[in-house]
This record gives sequence, C-alpha cells and structure tokens, in this order.
Amino acid sequence: MTSYPFLLDKRQRFAVQSIILTAGLLVTQLIWQDYRFIMVGILSVLTYILTIWSLSYDIKGIEWILLFILPVCFTAAVSLFYFLLPSRWFTRLVTGSFFAIGTYAILLVENIYNVAAERSIQLLRAAQSVGLLITLAVIFLASSIVFSIRVLFWQNLLFLAPIAFILTIHALWSINLEDHITERLILYSGIVSLGVGELAFVLSFWPIQISTAALFITASFYAAVGIIQQHLLERLFRNTIREYIIAFIFTLAIAILTTKWG
Repeated sequence: MTSYPFLLDKRQRFAVQSIILTAGLLVTQLIWQDYRFIMVGILSVLTYILTIWSLSYDIKGIEWILLFILPVCFTAAVSLFYFLLPSRWFTRLVTGSFFAIGTYAILLVENIYNVAAERSIQLLRAAQSVGLLITLAVIFLASSIVFSIRVLFWQNLLFLAPIAFILTIHALWSINLEDHITERLILYSGIVSLGVGELAFVLSFWPIQISTAALFITASFYAAVGIIQQHLLERLFRNTIREYIIAFIFTLAIAILTTKWG
C-alpha cells in the first residue's frame, strides 16, 4: 500500500472520503452555531470534489451532474438533520456511523453506475436497489427537516418539490443510464415532484407528528418512483403495482391512526 493518497485504489479512496466527511459532520456539532450552516455548504462542496477524486473513471457529459446528486444530497440532508438531534456523544457516534456507512455505500453505487454506463455489469440491479433505499432515506430526512422548521404551508411545497424532482431524476436515470436526460424522465420527475409538493402542502394542515408526515411522504415517493422504475424496466405487472399500493395504503393508515384529531 502506498503512502500517497492519489495512488490509493478505488475502495481505499471511498474509505478515505467517508472518514473525511464524517469528521466534518462531527465538527458541525462542535463549532459555533452561527457557522453551522456555512459548514454544511462546505461539506456539500467538499463531497462533490472528493467524489470526483474517488470515482476518477471516465466521467463525462451528464454524469458530471447525475453521479453527484445522491452523494451531495445525502451529505446535506444528514448534516442539516444532525442539528435537530440531541447534543450527546452517543447520538453523534450513531449518526456519524450511519453517515459513514451511507457515504461508502453511495460511492459504491455511483461507481457501478459509472462503469455500467459503458458496459454491462451484474451488480447494476443491486446498486439500483441500494440507491433507491438511500434516496428514500434522503427524502425522509429532508421532509423531517422541512416540517421541523415549521415554515408556511406553501413553503413546504416549494422546499420539497425541487428536492423530490432532483432525486427522482437520479433514481430514474439509473435504470437505463442514458447519456442524456430524456423528456420522458423530466416528465416523470415533474409528476413525482408535484405529487410530493402537494402532499407536503396538504400535510401542513394535518395535525400529524413530524416523523409520521415524513414517513408518509417517503412511502408516497417510494410507490411513485418504484412504479415508474418498473415501467422503465418493462417489468410493471399487476402484482408489482399491488405491492407498491399496499405500502402506500399501510403508511396512510398509520398516518390516520396516529393523528391527534381535535
């Protein structure tokens, strides 16, 4: 093993990036509050730069945007959600561990996407599943953050709809890994983001707990994106649709049953 970081193999670079970003995440709890949001911005930019270094394999065209959506959004979402947690070392360590594992997993996923865009690879389907799982985590964290700051109802829509649009573009692009964003992907992403925004708008008037609202939005996003992904894969069968609808209805039932009416 060489002592020069630029000569590390790819998995070692993934580990180094995860360690650096996790250390930066922990620092955000230790610095003055006035600088915490600046730190989140710095971490997000650093994530983009380090991901370029970590992947370093023939990134071209639209990949300069799409391959970096999930790493940057994950860093920003976890960093902002971190401010909502109790200032305890146990919480910090658990969150840091989750962030480190998530960052490493994202880099593996994006690396597979990058390679699969040039040639077929058996791990692609597994990467798509992991990528969707992490995307759902980002949606949940983003929803929790937006509802926690208690902005106006229309602001909930304006905050969450663009986030949903960006994440949907990434999730749908990962299915066929085309060298450009098609009009179909933009249309599907617009529909999903509009649905998420309208749902956030409605939940603003619903006496529901923040975690439950975030879970409901996440389940709705999962159902919509999952169905579209299966459609793009030409595997959209009746049983598949039923599974996504059941997941949505189950979460809706939880939301209704846990709501404190009156």
